[in-house]
Formats: sequence, C-alpha cells, structure tokens
Amino acid sequence: MAYTHTVNVLEQCRISPPQGSVPQTSLPLTFFDLPILCMPPVQCLYFYELQVSKTHFMYSILPNMKHLLSLTLQHFFPFVGNLTWSPQSSKPEIVFVDGDSVLFTAAESNFNFNHLCGNYPRDVNEFSPLVNPLLPLPNAPYPLFALRVTLFQNSGISVGYSFSHVVADGMAGNHFMRVWGSVCSSLSGDTGLLSHSLPDYDRTMINDPFGIETTTLNDLKTINITQQSFILPCTPTDPSDKVVATFIIDLPKVEKLKKWVLRWFLEKAKKEPPFSLTTLVISCAYVWVCLVRALEGVDALSNVREHFLLPVDVRTRLDPPLPETYFGNCLMYSFTSIEKNDLLGENGLALAAEVIAKANPTIGINVLNGAENVLTNLSLARSERFVGISGSPKLRVYDVNFGWGKPKKIEIISSTATYGFVTLCERGDAAKGLEIGIALKKVEMDAFVSVFEDTLKTEKYFLHNSRL
Repeated sequence: MAYTHTVNVLEQCRISPPQGSVPQTSLPLTFFDLPILCMPPVQCLYFYELQVSKTHFMYSILPNMKHLLSLTLQHFFPFVGNLTWSPQSSKPEIVFVDGDSVLFTAAESNFNFNHLCGNYPRDVNEFSPLVNPLLPLPNAPYPLFALRVTLFQNSGISVGYSFSHVVADGMAGNHFMRVWGSVCSSLSGDTGLLSHSLPDYDRTMINDPFGIETTTLNDLKTINITQQSFILPCTPTDPSDKVVATFIIDLPKVEKLKKWVLRWFLEKAKKEPPFSLTTLVISCAYVWVCLVRALEGVDALSNVREHFLLPVDVRTRLDPPLPETYFGNCLMYSFTSIEKNDLLGENGLALAAEVIAKANPTIGINVLNGAENVLTNLSLARSERFVGISGSPKLRVYDVNFGWGKPKKIEIISSTATYGFVTLCERGDAAKGLEIGIALKKVEMDAFVSVFEDTLKTEKYFLHNSRL
C-alpha cells in the first residue's frame, strides 16, 4: 500500500547554550573518533503516542523543550561546536565558541502515525522528512547536530536527531537524549536534574600503546581525509529503494537457539561451546545466518567469504577504565570472517556464534588489539559482503522520556537505510528480548522474512540443506 504525506515546518530557529555558560573550549579527537570521519551522520527517531492539539504543542510543549534544550546543551557543548583542523594541529578537534548554536525545527505531519510505528516493512523514504539532514552550508562550518520535533495531531509526536558520528557514539548520544528528556519530564522543569550523570570529557585517560592514532591518520590520507582536504560526509539526499522492518527475538526464542547450539557442540564437536553463549552472540549469529541465506536465495554472489562487524562499547574494558558517562566515541569493532558455505551449511548457526564470540574484545590492554586495522578491515569487507550491527540493548534507547511515557517505537534510520547495518536494541514493550531493525530491497526483505520466520519455527531447519 502506498502512503503519502506532507510535513509542514511550523518554526525554525537556532538554539545555543545560555550566553557565557560555556568557555571557549577545544576538544581533540582520539583514535576512537578518527576512523568515524568517513561515516555519514547518525539519524534516529523517537515516536511518542499521545493526544495533543496544535495549540498546546506550539505554546506549551515547544517553548519548554527549547528552553531546556539550551540548558542541556551547555553540558553537551560538543554538539554545538564546530569540527576544525587547524594548521597548528596534527589532528582535527571540536571547538566551541560562545554563540555557537544548533538547528531546531518544529513541524507538523498528516501522516499515519501508527503506520510509522509498525514493525512490518515500510518505505525508508517515509522517515526522511522527520529529521533535519546535516548538509554543508555556504560560507559556514559543517553542522554537527540538529533536531526536529514533529506533531501528528491527536496521535503523537516524533523527536528526530541528526549528529555527526565523529562527535559521539550511540552511548553518548543517547545519554544526551535521556538527560534532556528527564529535565523536560520534570513537572517543575527541575534543572537541578542536569547536575546528575553529567558527561565526562577527560581524554587524558585514553592510552595509545600501539600508536593507533598515527596509523589511523595515515590510513585516512589514503581516502583523501587530510588537513588540506577535510570534508565530512553529508546526510544522503537521494531516494532509497529499501524498506525497513523490525523483528522481535523474545526470550523463549533466544533460549531455543542457545540450546540448539549447545546440543550441536555436544553431539557433533563432542565438547561444550568454547565461548560464552550470550543473548547478544546468539542473536547476532542468528540474524547473520538468516540474512546470508536469504540474500543467497535472491541474488547469489560469487564471494566465498562473509564478513561480520560488531561495534562494542569498551569504556569499562580499557585500562584504566573510563566512566560510563565518557562523551565521545569509545568503540572497538569486532571484525570476523567465515566461509560463506559454512554459514549456508547445517551447522551455520553454531559456527557463526563461535566466530562472533571469539572476536569480541576482552579486558585491559588487549581490548585495543586490532584497533589500528579498523579502516583496513572496513575496506576489505566492502569489497565483498559484510553484515554490520549498530546499537545495543545497553544503550537503553527506550528510556528517553519527555514526560509522555516511553517511546512507542524507535527507528535508527541512518544505520539501516544509509549504512546498511542491522540495528539492535532492547524491546520497547519491556518484555525480555531484542528488537532487530533491517532495511533491504523489497524482494530481499520478502526472502528474509520467510527465512527468519521459518527458521524460528523448528530446530530441525538447521539439519537440512539450507540453500534456498
């Protein structure tokens, strides 16, 4: 069914921290931030179900959100700053100057709110008008952050953000959203809440024992990111040919998959799994196997290997550990490969779980092993086919509450539609399990839905030849 809708801008303005509240500050990028220079902006939508009139939206909700956004941004100032690479610096840095601001847009839409919040396949282009793109402006610095709040009269509100990934990872970005939401949800507008769980910007605790920064800066030169040619990727503006859908892996399904893998190792390999069979590992393995099998049935490629990328938050795994409130990027990329025929075979799930688990970063100095190869691995993977994961249940995306309750639905549209990643987060209905977001072409999505549902119906599926 075709859906059409209009989005009308009601107000557009710039929001700054209170004047004089933040001194001029320079924040250098770390070796965690540098590889992200080549990635497009992050875009996420939070949908809240509530009945609200346009009058209440314009004269009560919006003024409160803008005022408290200003107060919140004084503590999350990198979003407001500008990314520069001065001749005097060996690497880029984020510079905040008093008066810097972010774009804030208020809009209204006549679109079907419940349709947008569905789990079934929906056109990814339907979500684009609900976020502000990050695009270069004439004679102006590249914007790093923008917000758009959209009213669906008597149905709900969406809050969409776009930010440059080089400023923050998902943990830091959602930290900002939770703090802003908690202040807005306070009946008294209690700005005292801002003193709790403030971001930490201390980069001096990040050690670089392997010279990762130097290696990464040299690798960036090979893709034309230098001091002389320094341009950030923009939000893609071309229409997409993909549909996005959400799949649920509940706790009984997780336990069923774990039992199958355990039984396979005991019966076939004559040993227990030589790795920790966590919910994250088994879920990632399952999605990887289903996706490769589905795509093989639609458009078989000549590649012989499949690649898998899992970003892992390592704040608490470093030596010394960083606080969970550290603001910036602090991700290691667990990268692994396997023969395609192994995934297509009867033991594909068990083998996928094993290689994903063994590639997971450990603790201490060893957590940084391979960090200097991030850009090289990405280049290798893109030459064939890889599945990447974005997000984590640890981000607590459904905890962002502006006083309207938890979000009805969340869509990380940049990860699915732009990166081609698979998104992963906790379930929004508070039940145990995971939400999996995937964007594919329509024929690919049909094949994936079939494989995903059929595979979960019976364990015996894995014992048969899985070629479709």
